[in-house]
Amino acid sequence: MKLPTPWQLKTIYASLTALAILVICWVASVVIQVTGDTIKKFQAFLIPLAVAAVLAYLLEPVVKKLCTWKLSRTSAVLIVFGVFILTSALIVFSVGPKIYEEAAKFGDNIPDYMQKARNLVNTTVDSYKKRSSNSEDFQNAASMVQDWLQKQLPGYTDSLLKFVRGSFGGVLGVFGYIVSLLIIPLYLFYFLKESSKIQNNWSNYLPLQASHFKDEVVDVLTEINTYLIAFFRGQLIVSMIDGVLISIGLLCMNLSGSLLIGLMVAILGLIPYLGIFICWVPAVLIAAGQFQDWHHPLIVTCIFIGMNQIESWFIAPRIVGNSVGLHPLTIIASVIGWSLLLGGLLGAILAVPLTATTKVLLRRYVWHRTFKPGTREV
Repeated sequence: MKLPTPWQLKTIYASLTALAILVICWVASVVIQVTGDTIKKFQAFLIPLAVAAVLAYLLEPVVKKLCTWKLSRTSAVLIVFGVFILTSALIVFSVGPKIYEEAAKFGDNIPDYMQKARNLVNTTVDSYKKRSSNSEDFQNAASMVQDWLQKQLPGYTDSLLKFVRGSFGGVLGVFGYIVSLLIIPLYLFYFLKESSKIQNNWSNYLPLQASHFKDEVVDVLTEINTYLIAFFRGQLIVSMIDGVLISIGLLCMNLSGSLLIGLMVAILGLIPYLGIFICWVPAVLIAAGQFQDWHHPLIVTCIFIGMNQIESWFIAPRIVGNSVGLHPLTIIASVIGWSLLLGGLLGAILAVPLTATTKVLLRRYVWHRTFKPGTREV
């Protein structure tokens, strides 16, 4: 029997490698799709758990600081938990009714805002048409812009509302979110109280025998956890600062719904770049409908752009830094991609941590391979 030539062997190996890559990609796509569908159905249970975990990341340094003052872990957790609950209750009862009123008013006035915005666009375009009556090309271009805005403006609003509704879908819908939000304090208390035990003993619960492979898994998960802590702890503080400052800026111009938009920025600010844009759209729409001119929407835009620049230059570098080491274009693409895969708000919030996790795995095992099965580090 004639053996294959070296060229034939290389061709066979290359074909098998390509086939293996295709199978791996197919399996990965199926796993991602199934995981995304599962997460969509159980968002009402997963988001409160994620919120409690993020808050625990944020409050853990305070608990550790109190422990250095010779307080027991339980006492420190009770103090931090009590102060957090009291502060949250104070904010909810002082600002909550106003935000609820603004949210209800905004929901009722969306059709009116849309109509006034369209009227403003039509009036502006007609005015420029009259000023440039001798320029047929300009009139045609203005008519095209007018028709495009009239068709696309409602579509953008519908897409935004669809995104919000999709974020509150799942098995139990909005009711499930309302019920599960009440469980967040229980999750938070447990995470704070048991975080030291979890941190010290979590590797013992991995279903793996003591080996180099288990050590490698622990190292990978520890590195990923470091990214998660750095991102969520820093980004949450930055988004809260952005929400307060933008809310103050909008209040100074007497814009309706300023507190609601500030709250949206504080929450959606966890989504880099895209979150601030999502909040800008209703703010500009309200400004156009409320004041019916172009000056106030421009002022709103300047407030958002100015706040974004202040965050990029001064706030984020000092709080977040280069915690995940991702390029801005990579972050934007990841937010859009994971939002489509996992659906709605949860996918957008988890986009950067999931992309950073993928980066860790690719760096360790593809770009700079560091793990060799069957060997142990000395």
